[in-house]
Amino acid sequence: MMQHAATMMGLGLALVTAAGALAQVVGTPPADAATGEIARDFVGRNGVVRGCVITGEIPPAILPATPRMNVVQLDTNGLEIPMGVERVAGDRIDLVLVGDGYQANQLGTYATHATNAMASLFNTEPFKTYAPFFRVYRVDVVSTDSGVDNDPTEGILRNTALGMAFWCGGTERLLCVNTSLAASFANQAPNGRDQVLAIANSTKYGGAGYTGAEMATTSGGNGSSAQIAIHEFGHSLGNLADEYDYGGPVTYAGGEPGSYNSSIYPSATMLSQQRKWWRWLGVNNAAFDGVVSTYEGSSYSQLGVYRPTNNSMMRALGRPFNLPSAENLIIEFYKIVEPITQVNPPTTQVLNGSEIAQVTPIGTVGNPLAIEWRVDGVVVPGATGTNLSLAGLNLAGGTHTLSVTVTDNTFMVRDPNARATWMTQSKQWNLNVPLQCAADLDNGSGTGTRDNAVDINDLLYFLGRFESGASAADLDNDGLNPPQPDGGVDINDLLFFLMRFEGGC
Repeated sequence: MMQHAATMMGLGLALVTAAGALAQVVGTPPADAATGEIARDFVGRNGVVRGCVITGEIPPAILPATPRMNVVQLDTNGLEIPMGVERVAGDRIDLVLVGDGYQANQLGTYATHATNAMASLFNTEPFKTYAPFFRVYRVDVVSTDSGVDNDPTEGILRNTALGMAFWCGGTERLLCVNTSLAASFANQAPNGRDQVLAIANSTKYGGAGYTGAEMATTSGGNGSSAQIAIHEFGHSLGNLADEYDYGGPVTYAGGEPGSYNSSIYPSATMLSQQRKWWRWLGVNNAAFDGVVSTYEGSSYSQLGVYRPTNNSMMRALGRPFNLPSAENLIIEFYKIVEPITQVNPPTTQVLNGSEIAQVTPIGTVGNPLAIEWRVDGVVVPGATGTNLSLAGLNLAGGTHTLSVTVTDNTFMVRDPNARATWMTQSKQWNLNVPLQCAADLDNGSGTGTRDNAVDINDLLYFLGRFESGASAADLDNDGLNPPQPDGGVDINDLLFFLMRFEGGC
């Protein structure tokens, strides 16, 4: 692939000088998309990734109302979810597929093309592991004509719903779309859109990416073209830079790139200053493009700027993402999706110690999230499942807190701050356990677990909490009958405990 890339360098990026013509062919971005600068990646011959940036103010399009289309939810294998089956609820990354150049009698072909595109995406890490994070919809768009413009040769025009066309801006395999029209159809999905994939009814190899519009195009009948969509998702979901080294100045002259996978610092400096992917330096994983180091050539320049591995997905199609890029993708996933999907009972409910608490972590494939339960800040030994029986804990009467923490400890992330900020989530309940044997507070474990006996362990447990003012020592509300916690620890609690301690159970 590197040899192919070298042979393509001489082609340059004539598209940059053809910005006006390309903007007319492509159409305008949706109202909520970035305007003024839109990066477009596309595939050249032999799968070489190329790109350009078109600048200038692009006015919003005035579009007619879009008629309601048939919208089908897909699983992450691209297969339709049968009616009546529970749909994925909660926060997810909404990926919406729209088709162009499919007539009504060709919607079955479109469905097959959509399935193939999703199979390609979710067979690529880290999308494969995090496939359950995605909610996929296919919008069935009907066109007047079959096929798209300039296919198979330039000059052939067709009347289609999204205006997709090859030879965009004079480049044969650059497959463009009217982004406003594509967005308007994608908005038919019930939860809106985070990412749009426009699929052309074509077997011609091609594609494009619209970073500002969070949109990519691909040829439905050409399986290899789906790779450009995966590359583009690296941009729009992972905020990753292109790692190829042509299209810009030979020597990079800018400051440190904002993207995580491109840097002006060679490995020794990166390590000593702990910059960007320094934690990954020297790691060798063949499934993620091999040894991580600093390889010169990235962000459209050959010199003065570095990429993490030799030849990853952000440099050439058909390649895996490297580990730093996979890490950044996963972190960005978690900025949309939280580790905990649901807890039961609701955290607004005050528990009495007899319930079964439940947590539902968001699903992953082959990477179960770690679960930790705590009572009054102390880890419950052996409690790592999704359910916890509070009755089995024999909690002492009085107030307690119960918390559950879910953490994604995937090997594909090494940044501890990102893991703590985005990939870890806790929920907490308040408990008010009825007093039974009132002085039976602990079994010697220091966790506030009853054992139906009153002894020195209970005295030590209470005195430790009383001295610190902890809620576990709040047993009585100024002598009221029946005794009740009052939110404070004072002499009444001490007297209450000593009287019950003397009496035993």
